[in-house]
Parts: sequence; C-alpha cells; structure tokens
Amino acid sequence: MSRFDERAKDWDKKNVSLEKSEACINHLKNNIDFKNIKDILDYGCGTGLIAFDLVEKNNQVLGLDSSIGMVEEFNKKAKNRNLTNIKAKKHDILNDNLGENCFDLIVISMSLHHIENLEIFFEKSFKALRNGGFLCINDLEKEDGTFHKKYNNEGVFHFGFTQKELEKISQKVGFSNFIFERVFVYKRDNGDFPIFNFYAKKL
Repeated sequence: MSRFDERAKDWDKKNVSLEKSEACINHLKNNIDFKNIKDILDYGCGTGLIAFDLVEKNNQVLGLDSSIGMVEEFNKKAKNRNLTNIKAKKHDILNDNLGENCFDLIVISMSLHHIENLEIFFEKSFKALRNGGFLCINDLEKEDGTFHKKYNNEGVFHFGFTQKELEKISQKVGFSNFIFERVFVYKRDNGDFPIFNFYAKKL
C-alpha cells in the first residue's frame, strides 16, 4: 500500500491543500474560457479537490490516479453527491493510454513530480486533447528536495520545475501558447515553496 492509499481517507482535511487547490482553480478559470470545455481530465486526481470544482451540469469530468485508495474516495464523493458525470479510475501513465482527441482540458495538480518519464505524459496528453484544448500543470517551482523530505522523497522524481524546461518539453510534442504564473506559496517551518500554473495549448 502506498502512502497515498494510506492517507486517502484524511486527504480532504488538509486545509493547506484546499487553499492550494482553490488558488489553482481560480487562476485556471481566469485564464481559460470554459464555454467550450466539455470533457475534462484531472490526472493524478487524488480525492478530487480539483475535479469537483470543475464539474458542471453540461460537462464530463474523468479523474485518473495510480492510487486505488484515492480513486475509491473520489468515487465515494461522487456517489454521495449524486453526480453521474464525474468518476475516477486507476491509471498507470507508462502502460495505459489516455485516448485520442477526447478531452478539451487536462489538469494535473501536484502530481507531475511523481511521473518519472515526463515525455510520455506530455505526448499522451497532446494526443488526448482535441484541437484548441489546454494542458494545465499545477506544481512546485524548482526546489532542492526539501518539500518532500519528511517522506524521504519517496516516489518523487523531480524537485519542481522551471518555466523553461516545461516549455521545452511542451514544444517538443507540439504544444504552444505558454503561460507560467505563480499562484500559491506553501509556507512551512523549513521554508517557502511557490506553486505555479503552467498552460500549454494544442492548436
């Protein structure tokens, strides 16, 4: 059992996670016109802190996560709210496909640093988006490994990201129209850790 499976039931009790998710969502809604966003993928969805703020009557939201514990909490939440247009499934980015031309928006919040092979994620995301669709990455700015130190950086493959490296890999697979802006700062005893939203568009 992963630490995410173990912590799934209490994940929504973390106030700072709720604040970070709210900052991500507010920035997202201020930068993307949701009028034409009908199909949304929340990758590394966890318990759905992002996804449930994006679901509306006229759209479909799919959450994907490698943690079965998170997926179960996500689907329990959907059932309790009587929502039929939002669900989560277990997914392995290395071995499972995301489909082709099936999403208008892909959001990945605080999960990209857990994906070892970034190029695979970006390639599959590009294929999965329809023309005019957006990829939104919400994650840590570059840091020295302190953020996850109390977990010995287990399952952490990247200590944050720079705008330049995200633009480089995005451009390589075909994305354009980039935006990179700081949206939140985790304030801890061992330092401040800025969080960004990065947007890339499939034209």
